[in-house]
Amino acid sequence: MSIETVTQQLFEASQQRRVCKLKLKNEPSDRTIHPYGVCQTSKNKITIVCVQVDGFSGKSKIPGYKNLSLQDCEFVEPLDMRFLVQSNFDPENPIYKDWVFHV
Repeated sequence: MSIETVTQQLFEASQQRRVCKLKLKNEPSDRTIHPYGVCQTSKNKITIVCVQVDGFSGKSKIPGYKNLSLQDCEFVEPLDMRFLVQSNFDPENPIYKDWVFHV
């Protein structure tokens, strides 16, 4: 799946508040996320900003906010479940330098 396709699917899912399943390169299993947006961070990385609710998470606790590498995303599958945006989400946080889109 191309970066453009992944970005488009994440955009549509975020606007419709649809939960997504995605898989990152070199990870043993999928992640289930609430896609909040795609941005360039203050460290110049292009990331998927999300709340992860299930699946592989390495050492991080779930549920929790995650910044996942867009270029490492192998596929995205929007699910038939919806999510609510957490009230503490702050798109103006300085860590998020330039948004492609956000909820």
